[in-house]
Amino acid sequence: MQQRNQSTQSGKIPQGFLPWIILGVGVLIMLVGIIVSSMLKDNAPAPRPGPTARIPKVNLIIQSNVGGAEVYLNDQQKALVSDTQHKATLFNLAPDTYQITVKKEGYTDRTETVEITGQTISQIVEIYLRPKQ
Repeated sequence: MQQRNQSTQSGKIPQGFLPWIILGVGVLIMLVGIIVSSMLKDNAPAPRPGPTARIPKVNLIIQSNVGGAEVYLNDQQKALVSDTQHKATLFNLAPDTYQITVKKEGYTDRTETVEITGQTISQIVEIYLRPKQ
């Protein structure tokens, strides 16, 4: 018995405690790493916003008050305004500026400049015709 008391009093670690000590030191190192990394994240500058994503092709919806009207894109006929919903769609336009003209016999032609931005999948433009006097 005296020999056992002498070994603990002499500063030696009993054999069964060594794995627990190693485990405790490992956990302590992990905790310090987590705390330090969270402190660094909080002090990091906010990321700068990058350029807004652009959609390569956009559908342009032309809303009108007259069904059966012709729709021109940069002076080329591309579509007809439907008789039921009074709209026409020009598909897959690249971001750019376009001249949209709506024509129908008995009405005054109307042209609008439309900028396709590429910020949305589709854009709507309203072009209403007036009866000729």
